[in-house]
Amino acid sequence: MATQFFRKFSALAEDIRDEQEINAQEAVMNRLTTDDWNGASASEVVPEFAAVQKAALAFDWNTGDMRVLGRLMSKLGLDLATAVQVFLNGRPRELNYLRKDEVALEDSARSAMLDCLHKKICCGFYLPDPNVGLAPVRAEAGRWIAAQKDDRAKGRVGRWVFDERKFEAISDDGPRQIIMPQQGKRRPMLLRLLMEPPWA
Repeated sequence: MATQFFRKFSALAEDIRDEQEINAQEAVMNRLTTDDWNGASASEVVPEFAAVQKAALAFDWNTGDMRVLGRLMSKLGLDLATAVQVFLNGRPRELNYLRKDEVALEDSARSAMLDCLHKKICCGFYLPDPNVGLAPVRAEAGRWIAAQKDDRAKGRVGRWVFDERKFEAISDDGPRQIIMPQQGKRRPMLLRLLMEPPWA
């Protein structure tokens, strides 16, 4: 009897801890998704935004609540590299060649979240950070793209395919400066009209 009571008490305590964690993360998200900052300065806002990014990257795909991750990844302003890393953290290779009806029940929530992230990444919901591009995740994303190309060569297609050209076009070296070649000195328009022959 005592053992049964202890198990129920432990389960209840664990549920309370999980609920508190969800509420804490939701509180951060609610603050970030509202326009009312209660007088908070930009210097106070940025750390909270960084906290959302950190929470998304640290999310435990095995035991975490997918509803929490969904709210985190719905934050406007998250960069593309973060989104790609979160997607890859979900171990998509394990499910990439399974149809939706073949996914085990215990993996169905993870599969649905990967579908959602893939659609958002492909439709441009997440934009690259102009200062880092895809540098933080370039190597791992490159392996996914390489496997994708290998699949195409073998005549098969996985569930989650990305546009290789878009990934390759993103610079990891900061904003690119466009340098216009310096033009030589030209005569003023009036002098050109008077001195240059009409066939020049």
